[in-house]
Amino acid sequence: MAFVRSFQEKQITALTDTKNAELYGLIKNDILTGDVFPAIRKNEIYFYFEGGCLYKFSNGKFTRDSAFCKYGSPSENSSEYAAAKQQNATKYTNAKGTDTERRLLNRLYSHTFTPNRRFRVVVLDIEINLNGTIGKGKKCDLLLYNTLSRELMFVEGKVFSDNRVNRICGGTPQVIQQVQTYSAAIAEQKQTIIEQYGNYVRLINKIFGTTYALPEKLVQPAKLLVYNTPHLLTDNNRYSIDTVTNILGANQILWCRHNEQPSTDEIWNRLCK
Repeated sequence: MAFVRSFQEKQITALTDTKNAELYGLIKNDILTGDVFPAIRKNEIYFYFEGGCLYKFSNGKFTRDSAFCKYGSPSENSSEYAAAKQQNATKYTNAKGTDTERRLLNRLYSHTFTPNRRFRVVVLDIEINLNGTIGKGKKCDLLLYNTLSRELMFVEGKVFSDNRVNRICGGTPQVIQQVQTYSAAIAEQKQTIIEQYGNYVRLINKIFGTTYALPEKLVQPAKLLVYNTPHLLTDNNRYSIDTVTNILGANQILWCRHNEQPSTDEIWNRLCK
């Protein structure tokens, strides 16, 4: 399957028809306040909240993954929409009550569609399956867009405690291969990606009222953002950091210390030195 970002006119119309208007109105309000993030696929839109897909719009209707329903029991007075949001939030909080990788990344999404955004760099897309011959089926976490330079940049996000990052001495962190695969995948179809995200920007400008210029360039290779890197490092921690840094390159990685949550502008500046 080729990499495509599209949404037919009849689908745009269907968003606000009688059967969809109420739910879409709730979702649209949350998009404009930065709580919900819409991501366009091939004639579909996925609406994300707190790290997971809240609803999908396809073939003229909204659907929700029933697997989310097991996460929390809504109160008696909760609306269906409020209950769905609570289930998402519960799913992406771990057993210790702290945020997972997805919820940490979610905080970066909140500025893309708000009318008074404060940053020049926004998140344009998330959970991106590049659909090429390389790494097919694997999803990169987010696509940043520098609205001034009109450049795109793919970023994989992780928390340091993930065993794909933090390995015992002698092991090979799996995140290295992940980032290398994304880098190869975007190199394989660079021009297609730029063109399709031109379509994407036209669509979000039309549907959600943004006014972004079309992208012109793609930063390569893919980057790595790691949250909650410990201040006090064990031997295994040092080994993991050194191994990932030496293989991928220091300019390709942003190690964020515990509780450090840089803005999209800061991430861009520190990854594009």
